[in-house]
Amino acid sequence: MSALAFGVFGFAAALTAYAAPQCDHCLAGYYVCRSNSPGDTQPCLEAMWACETANGCAMSFPPD
Repeated sequence: MSALAFGVFGFAAALTAYAAPQCDHCLAGYYVCRSNSPGDTQPCLEAMWACETANGCAMSFPPD
């Protein structure tokens, strides 16, 4: 019985990991934008937030 429960749990965890939104590219895009326009970070933040929203990610601030 525990082997069956473990298998179901493993399948659910794998399915959840596959369906989870990938948000790393939004932060990478922020850093590219910021390196291209170092004086004004607001447009880069807005682009990152738009990316996060479009991909179903939680809006965040970059760790810098």
